[in-house]
Amino acid sequence: MLKDLAEKAIRLAMDLGVEYADVRAEQIHSTAIRLTNDRFEQAVSGIDQGLGVRVLYKGAFGFSSTSSLEIRDVQAVVKTSFKIAKATSKGVKEKARICLVKPVEDHVKVKTRQPLTEVGIDEKMEKVLVFSKTTRDYGPKIVSANMVYEDAAGQKVIASSDGAKILSDMSRLYVSVNAVAKQAQKLTSTRERLGKIGGFELFNEVNGDEIMEKAAERAVNLLKAKPAPSGRFTVIADPRLAGVFAHEAVGHACEADLVIAGESILAGKIGKVVGSKLVSIFDDSTLAGGWGNQKYDDEGVATKKRLLIERGVLKGYITNREAAAKLNMDPNGGARVENFSYPPIVRMSNTYIARGDHSLEELLEDIDRGVYLKATRGGQVDTTKGTFQFNAEEARLIEKGELTTPLLDVSLSGLTLETLHNIDAVANDFELNIGFCGKGQTVPVGDASPHIRIKNALVGGRA
Repeated sequence: MLKDLAEKAIRLAMDLGVEYADVRAEQIHSTAIRLTNDRFEQAVSGIDQGLGVRVLYKGAFGFSSTSSLEIRDVQAVVKTSFKIAKATSKGVKEKARICLVKPVEDHVKVKTRQPLTEVGIDEKMEKVLVFSKTTRDYGPKIVSANMVYEDAAGQKVIASSDGAKILSDMSRLYVSVNAVAKQAQKLTSTRERLGKIGGFELFNEVNGDEIMEKAAERAVNLLKAKPAPSGRFTVIADPRLAGVFAHEAVGHACEADLVIAGESILAGKIGKVVGSKLVSIFDDSTLAGGWGNQKYDDEGVATKKRLLIERGVLKGYITNREAAAKLNMDPNGGARVENFSYPPIVRMSNTYIARGDHSLEELLEDIDRGVYLKATRGGQVDTTKGTFQFNAEEARLIEKGELTTPLLDVSLSGLTLETLHNIDAVANDFELNIGFCGKGQTVPVGDASPHIRIKNALVGGRA
């Protein structure tokens, strides 16, 4: 039914005289659970369905969507998209166009041993309760466990006027815990996540209780942490923090729509040295185990492993069909949407720093006094100015090559290009992490990295 509706919408749009049209139609079963200790703040399950139509007419795009799959509503959405494009075209200064691509017909399947739609919400709620209890039972200093459970399973269709017809099965499961510890007036918290593109069998493949206990242990250990020093230090960033740097500071700056808008420090730098020759960075929608994986993007373009930086030299951007046309590049499958109610825009998938040649011990041994930063609580990035600031979840002082005093409330900030040049060692380990990225729309993304060492990095603390 979804495929037939999408194809009808394409025909209706073309009959109106548009240059191009694409459609995304979905029918997704979803569950969302929020739990604080033993109190369920949310436990809902339902079906999200609808269809979004985008058309290109006389150099202008129009987009509209509906949560109805009735043909009369689909017809209305097509007409609305056309009216928007027609009205916009009268005042457009630079006409939009898209790159042509070879049309694809495919059915993308997801293997699941325990389909999410065959597991009742009561069983999912029970699993969340058990994880919460495991976290809180770690010890008396754990005062709260905030749980999030989300899943989505169903089908999605992408169709376009140039012949793309792609049916994709969807099945995705995500769980996170935020463990809060308290001693006297001191509060600390840490977060752990697990997820899979697959089914409920995830909980037979990983030990969820161990992950919950890990969050609790880290929160309790942070109670012993001391205020951090401020100043410039040699810093080692763990794979989580380094992966966030790759995503936030580099990946966003490589999104072609930001480059075109003049909002990227990397604009005009293809082929130029932007960092240390030890640094290579990719965005890969096909990465094994990647949380941001898609075989095709939301314009029907086959995705790929995109080389962004190779040995310090900027090699490419992440593009959709419109941005690729403007930059005279090939589209590389970087168009994504949150769901049918949004038009596709340029987004990352799994962004990571490639492995180096050193062990973590070798990164540590040359540091007389430095700071080891682990994980992140978020931060701020300005891709136009090329500045960033991240708050580490944990930190340790490095003294004479050894990890010593735990530190609290530590931030890493600086200039993106300066930091890329100051990476003087990259480890040979590698950790893939899961998360979500907001850019007007929220999509699942992965980031990854080995441990990296950054000289002369600006660290903020309270000591």
